[in-house]
Amino acid sequence: MPCYYDVVRETTTNGSANTRSPHLLFLTGANIRAKIVGLYGSCQSGTAGGATLFGETASTAGSGGTTYTAGPRNALYPAATTVVTTDATTITTGTTLKSRCFAGLAQTGGMGGWVALEPDHAILLRPSGGANGNFEVASKANGTSITVRAQVEFSEE
Repeated sequence: MPCYYDVVRETTTNGSANTRSPHLLFLTGANIRAKIVGLYGSCQSGTAGGATLFGETASTAGSGGTTYTAGPRNALYPAATTVVTTDATTITTGTTLKSRCFAGLAQTGGMGGWVALEPDHAILLRPSGGANGNFEVASKANGTSITVRAQVEFSEE
């Protein structure tokens, strides 16, 4: 039976327009797999324009960031095994990124998102991090330093 967790990060897009910035990094724990089931976001700015949240996997996992404790969707779930870090300190992006999902956002507000339509539609992350057990969330906006909120929901089995 899967247990579900969520991660929420409020940060800013890059200070240069149309430049990718990583905000969240997920690395699975030993002997446990995770499934990304939702990616949601919103922006808050007085500057009209568009932004995108990218959900990506890498052939070599990224590293760094500040540890974040994922919240269980049910108070009876155990602590998540998946290690999540945020861009409160620098995240080094993995190599050969592959876009797995994305959400379009209006810079002036409004929510965009992606959700797995059924369990087999989720993005499967294999155990022990590495090439098959990583997931990054990054943003790109045509404005500069736009406040963005990203939320990722995932399960562990």
